[in-house]
Amino acid sequence: MTSLMNPLLISTTSFFLFFTHFQHFADAQGLGVTLAREMQSPPSPKSIMWLLRQKSMKRAKVYDAFYDRDLLTALQDTGVDVLVGMSNADVGRVAADDSSNEAAKWLESNIKPFYGRVSFRCLQLGSKMALQGNHEISTLLQAMVHVQAAQKRLGLDISLGIDLDNAALAESFPPSAAAFDGAILPVLRPLLTFMEHNMGTLVVSIFPMIRYVTDPYYEYKGMNIDYALLNGDSPAVTDNGLQYTNMMDGLLDAFYTSLSKLGITMRVIVGETGWASGSTVKYATPKLAGEYIYNLAERLRNNVGTPLKPNWPVETFIHTLYVQDKNNNGLYKWYGMFYPNGSPANPFLNL
Repeated sequence: MTSLMNPLLISTTSFFLFFTHFQHFADAQGLGVTLAREMQSPPSPKSIMWLLRQKSMKRAKVYDAFYDRDLLTALQDTGVDVLVGMSNADVGRVAADDSSNEAAKWLESNIKPFYGRVSFRCLQLGSKMALQGNHEISTLLQAMVHVQAAQKRLGLDISLGIDLDNAALAESFPPSAAAFDGAILPVLRPLLTFMEHNMGTLVVSIFPMIRYVTDPYYEYKGMNIDYALLNGDSPAVTDNGLQYTNMMDGLLDAFYTSLSKLGITMRVIVGETGWASGSTVKYATPKLAGEYIYNLAERLRNNVGTPLKPNWPVETFIHTLYVQDKNNNGLYKWYGMFYPNGSPANPFLNL
């Protein structure tokens, strides 16, 4: 039987429900989005700001202060907390100049014009550099020393950070057994120590779906996909008296534990998280992608920390605001909440 329903009505209804649902996300204080722009026709900064306002999003990740200067301009006086990045190439140049002049030039050009009008949460040095080897970690430390010195010279005060993911951990489960990979520890330790002394921020990537499907240990221990989806009501893991209902908390505490074993106390924020809505990977479906984002927002609405750090509310950035249709590598193209024209990419977020 042929449906007589108007496709435009269906689309409009789905769009309205999606937007109504996102108003619910406005209560999630620590929730933000990444503003990657690997798109054939990227939206204008004005359109991006409009969408952030409509969704009441108060946090955004801007990947490259130089390349994304137009986004920083648009973010002025919006009240949005911004995690901003320095490219790997710029990190290398800044690290090579012991006078800190290159660092000062970079800050004067890319940060200082916006300082005071953009709420900078953190300046992340490089992208995945610490996972490329000990030389890159040493480069990060040199760059961070120079940027910190240049900040003082220019009267700036922004927390500096680096990004890591599970590959930096020799163990991550259970959280109390977590520890950094011994191969990188000799150079990672002084970097993290410097960050601690200067109020730095560790930025981590956590993608529970990928972790669940690539690590059979979770299923072996009897944890179903709800643990990765943040869907559990009862504890799935009890570790040294701490109870875990979801993988996000477990992996965050794995990083906190790894830091504590080095005698380091530092805030950890989730710079990227999400759930792929397609591909041949098991569990990568639009329904589960929508469910994960909904559950994440619910988790953050409580504005509480992890079992190990209950007084440090979780901060996280959903990857990404827009579908990255220019990048066809693996799962990357299956992340994104909206198409470049602003229409919802995932109708199952209405759940």
